[in-house]
Parts: sequence; C-alpha cells; structure tokens
Amino acid sequence: MSIFNWKKDKTPSTTDNYLYNRLNLDLNYCGLSPEIQKGFLFYLGAAINIGINESSVDITQFMETPELERQTFAKIITTYSESTGNFANYGDLNDGIFSETIYTANSIIFQLTGLDPNKIDDHLRTVEISKNHSSKLLKTTINKELKDKYENAKYNLNVCHNLVEDIFFKIGDHLHSKGYDLAKSYEAGYAYFCMQTTMDVNGTRFLLSTIYNTLSPLYQALFSYPILHFAHPEALKANHIFSNTLQMFYGGINTDIIQPIHWFHQAIFYTPNSVEFGSSWNFETREDSDKQINIFLSALSIRNTDIMDLKSDFLTYKEFMCPELKNSKLNANELFETIIMGIIRKYNIYPAQNDPEVWNNLGDVIQFFGILFYETCLHAVVVDEITNND
Repeated sequence: MSIFNWKKDKTPSTTDNYLYNRLNLDLNYCGLSPEIQKGFLFYLGAAINIGINESSVDITQFMETPELERQTFAKIITTYSESTGNFANYGDLNDGIFSETIYTANSIIFQLTGLDPNKIDDHLRTVEISKNHSSKLLKTTINKELKDKYENAKYNLNVCHNLVEDIFFKIGDHLHSKGYDLAKSYEAGYAYFCMQTTMDVNGTRFLLSTIYNTLSPLYQALFSYPILHFAHPEALKANHIFSNTLQMFYGGINTDIIQPIHWFHQAIFYTPNSVEFGSSWNFETREDSDKQINIFLSALSIRNTDIMDLKSDFLTYKEFMCPELKNSKLNANELFETIIMGIIRKYNIYPAQNDPEVWNNLGDVIQFFGILFYETCLHAVVVDEITNND
C-alpha cells in the first residue's frame, strides 16, 4: 500500500470546481451540521491515502507504473483543495484534540467488535525515552465522555453511523471554533496526516484505517467523491447521493443479486432516458413517512418486471435478512412489517415517523431509505405470492 505525502511546491494544482461544489452541495443536502461537515472533510484529507488504496472504485488502470501511481495520488489528493502538507501552517489548531478523538474512536471500535482495545498499541511505534522507559508515539488519553457513550453498545450499522458522526462532530467543533471553512478543514486534515506519518507511518495508517472500515454507507459514498471524480467523472455526475449511498451499502454483495436491483433502482428513481433524479423523490420535503411507503411500494413493483425470472438465482443467496420470507404467501402489510422488523433487528434502524427530529439529519434518512429499498427488492423477488390486504 502506498503512502503519498504531497508537497505543494512539487505538484501543480488540480483543484476542481465541480468536485468542490458537488461535495459541498451534497454535504448541505444531507443536512449535516457545519461541525460534522468540517470534521468529515478533515478526516477525508487525513485519510485520503487510505481511501485511494482501499476504495471500491476501480483505479487499477491509473496505477500501472510507479510514476503513474504518484501522479494519480497527487491529482486525487489536490482535487478538492490544496494543502501545503505542513501542519505548522495551521498552528492555531490543537492537534491533541484530533489525536485523542481518533485514538478513542479506535478504542470504541475495538470494543464494539469484541477485540481488546489494549491491542491497538501493538500497531503503534515504540520509541525509547530512556534506558528503562519507552513510549508509543501516537497513544493518547481516552476521551471518557465519548467512550462512555458506547460502553454498552452493540456493533451494527446504526451504531457505526452514529459513532462516525460523533467523531466528525468532535473534530469539526474545534475547526469551527477556529473559524475554518470547508476547504481549509480538508487542507488541515491532510497536513495532520503528513505530520503524523513523520512520527509513525504504520501507526497512522492503522488508526485512520480502523475508522475508514467503520464508515457507514453514506460516509463511504461522500468519501469516494474525489476518487470517483478522478476515475469516472461521468458516473459521479450521473448519480444522486441516494444512489451513491445505495451502491456503497450493497458493495461486496453477489453481483448476480445486485446488478438487477441496481438496474431496477435506475428505472424507479430517475427520469426515463436521463440522469435526472425524479422530482417526486425530493427527500428535502421531509415527508419521511410518505416517502417510506412510496419506496416500499415502488420496490415491491420489482415483481412486475422480468427480474422475477431470476427468482431461482435469488433463492440461492445465503444472506437473507428474513429467510422465512422465501416462498412465502402473505399480504403487503405483513411483508412491510416483516421487513421493518428485520431492519430493526439487523441494522438497529427504526422506521420513519411523523417527527423528522428522530433522525440525526437528512443523510441518516436517505441511508435508511436505501436499505429499505434494497431489502424490499431482495425479499419481494423470493416471495411466492402477495395477497390483497384484508
């Protein structure tokens, strides 16, 4: 895996107005607070190297030689905004706040996944302070308030989503208090990464990667924007944040299952023969309960397509949330209730109610809608018969 420390005086600017405007627009569309936006962008800058190496976006054709790889890293890193890569240029920031938040996040993630948080230090560089004393350079104190919040939590998508938003808020709150805008927050994040790698390359990668692998689909989607814009700009322009989130959610699932569902999603949510997201799916109106029902019914209409010819293929899929629905007979209300209960059980996400305040933000809702659409499509194909509601 590559570590690329870009220096401003060696690489020409590739800052791109489309990416800058699109990412900022979607951060706002998702209703994220200024603190979360800035914290996310700081993390994006800090972890962009990890994201390039581990992204699901295929960029292998841009990595065929060491020089081409270097150019690719440089272009992706500088597309949203330029950073000097020197944290001294951001001397008004307290890097201890960032380091403590990142280290505490790792401790929480280890705890959630059943690992011993003390094992984090095995991945950090040790330096000898004196003959009888050594120190882990990137080890910090634990933020007790943040750690206590997840003391009894169970690992699931909703907990991970809430955790990363808490991380971003804590980082962004400091940036916001110092008057940093979105671009400067990203720049500071990359400079922080450069500073940390001078002390411990592998430890820095490990701490940032632990968080990267915990990102919820919404934040995976937003994180992928610089990479997607570099490798497949037309795909980014053609997709709504809902679609990007949905794609990240079902990443890694059998393509025989995903491809027909993704095709169907294009037919449902986009104006025919265009890349325009249907106006009837304007999530900003916050008619969450109505949208929830519309998504369920729209997903249910997959039964009216030739995707049903693939039912036998779908039945062989082994990761059904509600396997009891295979070859079942029930009415639409019963199917809806079964799927909702499955989502609560598997993802710890509760359905939309009349009060939008129960959600963290609109992005939280969009993520739920994506899950509801996918799970309804998947299960609707394998149900034998859906009868009329009583």
